Amino acid sequence: MRYRPIVAFAQMSALVVSGLAAQGTTARVLVGGGTATDLRGVRSAAYSLAPSLVLAPDPEVALSIGARGTRFNGGEWSLAGSGAFALRRRLGAGLSLRLNGSGDAVRTSYHATYLSADGIPSVEWRRGAFSLWAGAHAATARTTSESFVAHPTLVPGTGRLSRSVLGPAFGGTLQLAGLEGRSAGLSYREEHSRPEGVPVVDRTAGLNLSQGLLTLNASIGRRFATDESRMFGGGRLALAVTPAVALIGAAESYPSNRLTGTPGGRAFTAGLSLSLGGPRGLRPLPQPAGVPRAPAGATRLALAAPEASRVEVAGDWNGWQPVALTRSTNGVWYADLPILPGVYRYAYRLDSKTWEVPKGVAAVNDGFGGRSAWLTVRESGRTAAQSANRKEAP
Repeated sequence: MRYRPIVAFAQMSALVVSGLAAQGTTARVLVGGGTATDLRGVRSAAYSLAPSLVLAPDPEVALSIGARGTRFNGGEWSLAGSGAFALRRRLGAGLSLRLNGSGDAVRTSYHATYLSADGIPSVEWRRGAFSLWAGAHAATARTTSESFVAHPTLVPGTGRLSRSVLGPAFGGTLQLAGLEGRSAGLSYREEHSRPEGVPVVDRTAGLNLSQGLLTLNASIGRRFATDESRMFGGGRLALAVTPAVALIGAAESYPSNRLTGTPGGRAFTAGLSLSLGGPRGLRPLPQPAGVPRAPAGATRLALAAPEASRVEVAGDWNGWQPVALTRSTNGVWYADLPILPGVYRYAYRLDSKTWEVPKGVAAVNDGFGGRSAWLTVRESGRTAAQSANRKEAP
């Protein structure tokens, strides 16, 4: 009976992995163990199981749902369900509207329930590998408990706590071009709020590194408040054993949740991640015959159109100004362009009349009755075969 929450999540995980991995979908199960602080502030050994499902129908939309079950060494447990979404609408000139949101529901063995939801509408400006965004962070939460001793912050006589906040949020990212097989990214995020009239500022810097089979995500931050000033942060290291299996190690320290009234804590977890599905792999470009490889720092775009007498390409990187391609002897048109790392929409124009996208690549309606393909340029200096079309979440 004490293991019933974990058994239920194991059964759910099997269904998720076996039946829901589909096109544009990633199904993942994380199994781990270590130490953690529960929502009352009690720290002990813990074991967890977390299935999740990510849907990415196109690069401007991402949806995720997940669940997690945790059993602590003292016999206590918690069950949770969560959902999140990320939407982007491109406006042109490097500007986009973004909307990110999430929700979480937690039930514990000590008869406490935590409900929370938040959203961040923002405007983003992107220039190559650099982006800035600014918006507002709105969040609300409700805590209900039958144990008043364990939750002294709840309203006396009701066993409930409800809070909401609204404040500015802004940040930026920088994708760094690396050597072959390496990539890196930097990020900064700042949020201001006034829960119960107390000014709170959270500032966080992040670092993402990837080299071969290893991926590192790390962050460090600081909370500034009159009644709480502390550092927080963490790191997560993943080693891909196979495309579907990865070893995970993570450690973090986090501040209190001012909305739910739960204290801060620390956690360490080591475990295994199993996944199916995911973004489509890189699609090879058609190769022009008798042409040398693209020079360093250039991205080669190519289209097989032997019947065309003129082919041009345009995209977000140059404000949709058509650039003429060169025809090779096998009917493949190509151009080597100095495009900065980033994710762009683009299309080819044939004979100055019709716009087309390559067959079999991720594409989206462009809002003008046509279709645009997606181009991901990961690192400057890579050849055309490595700078291909790929479906990605925002």
